[in-house]
Amino acid sequence: MRPTEFIRQVTSGKPGAIYFLRGPDRFMHEECRAAVLHAVPPEARAWCLAEVEFESGALARQLDNAHQIPMLAGHSYFLFSDPEDLRRAGDEDVEALEAYLKKPSACATLVFAAVEPDRRRKFIQLLEKKTTVVELLPPDRHEAAHWLEGYLRRAGVAIEPELAEQVAARFEDRPDPRRETKPGVNLLGMRTELEKMLTARPEAKRLGESDLEHIVSFREDHEINKLLEAIAERQLDRALERLRTLLASKEPEALILWSIGDLFRQALKCTTTAGRGYGSGYGGGFYRSGKGSTFEIAQRAAKRYSPEELGQALRRTRDTDLAVKSSWRDSRVLLEILIWQVTVGKAGSAWAEPTWVGGADA
Repeated sequence: MRPTEFIRQVTSGKPGAIYFLRGPDRFMHEECRAAVLHAVPPEARAWCLAEVEFESGALARQLDNAHQIPMLAGHSYFLFSDPEDLRRAGDEDVEALEAYLKKPSACATLVFAAVEPDRRRKFIQLLEKKTTVVELLPPDRHEAAHWLEGYLRRAGVAIEPELAEQVAARFEDRPDPRRETKPGVNLLGMRTELEKMLTARPEAKRLGESDLEHIVSFREDHEINKLLEAIAERQLDRALERLRTLLASKEPEALILWSIGDLFRQALKCTTTAGRGYGSGYGGGFYRSGKGSTFEIAQRAAKRYSPEELGQALRRTRDTDLAVKSSWRDSRVLLEILIWQVTVGKAGSAWAEPTWVGGADA
């Protein structure tokens, strides 16, 4: 199943019983998550929407909750995610899932998500065989152009289909000579640059050829890489300086958090034997193997952080992403806290703030 079909089923109020979102495109993961979020009325989300970080041995209890009749709405959703792509699932989790699949809840939808699942594991094989698999791969140029037309239409801006394809082409991933798959389009990068342009031209009603020069594709020397380098080297002051520069230039928090998460995910792969030759990011746009690439930076991070610290950093990044989306605190403060906790290696509460955050120079 394509992500567009998953989104259509969820938004139409006719979701399936259980889905497995599988694939490297982080942006499409977020699009699918947003579709689920909007499918639940705001007043019912506290009771009918659960975002669960997968725990080995705890699945049976969580699946029991899915059989409970939801409050304030006719349907509930359980979103299961794991920075380690469900690799921690044990035999008891396999048994719990098998039992649930024999008699799934009629009033709940389960969604499991993984970026690069290990298809040799029983739990992953069960998900692939017995659930609806949604392939989250970067869209091709035509699909991206269609998405772009819809995105601009919702913003009240028109664009010709031919021009939309030209824009999408600027965000097409570099071909990977080691793979036969065609390159996809980095929707996150494309949306980021479009947001900047629309902010600069709030009166725009139609985009034309002259606007192409204002749409900048991902550059190899992207400013975000400077932030990642500082984080990889555990240089707190330099990382905070780069972060503030990015925020001052209106770089979206979602893109910054995505990049930090991608860094630690790749660094974790570098610490495993299977990941020694790994050289491409998930979600596209960052594939290079030379100096200054995301993978090269991740290799440095793998030397500075222990595997336990890398896993903790991924979880903190996810928690920060959720906190930023909830808008209950200043996003800049949350990002600074994240970088402080990661680079310094601070243990304890996820929201234990350093004394300087929010100060005169924050």
